[in-house]
Amino acid sequence: MTRIPLMKDWGYIPYLVFASAAILVSIMDFVLLQHLQLQISIFFLLGIPLLVFALYIRVRARIEVRRAGFEKLLSTGRLQIVKDHKLVKDGLYKHIRHPIYLGEMIRNVAFSLIFSSLIGFIFAVISIVVLLFRIKVEEKMLDDHFGEEYEEYRKKTKKLIPYIY
Repeated sequence: MTRIPLMKDWGYIPYLVFASAAILVSIMDFVLLQHLQLQISIFFLLGIPLLVFALYIRVRARIEVRRAGFEKLLSTGRLQIVKDHKLVKDGLYKHIRHPIYLGEMIRNVAFSLIFSSLIGFIFAVISIVVLLFRIKVEEKMLDDHFGEEYEEYRKKTKKLIPYIY
């Protein structure tokens, strides 16, 4: 197993902090400032299906990684290359390279929308920015390890949003 040093994978801890803050602050905002009064608004109505969609993407992508035999990759958030590492290019990975990250981004935003938390939304946006920097580090690691195979895969897929980005 080859792990990227934490100094190069600097986005790992800030992402965890901001993503956790996005969810926790949204819930605390709802409990302490909104006194458990749900705001049935366009944000709430948008947040619920986004949360369901995010959970679906994350679960499905994790199942695809497990099916490929890479359970160890899911047991840590650290960037690493494991023994007999192969690119997963089926299912969601056939269209986008980072579906688990996409699911996390959508989940973090969805929580802030459901609980009508502006501060939670700000933390969610910051977590997205940090995760975008981390994706650059991960893609360099994969490019260094897989070389031309990863380059071809990148040409056929988008980073996060099919056909767009």
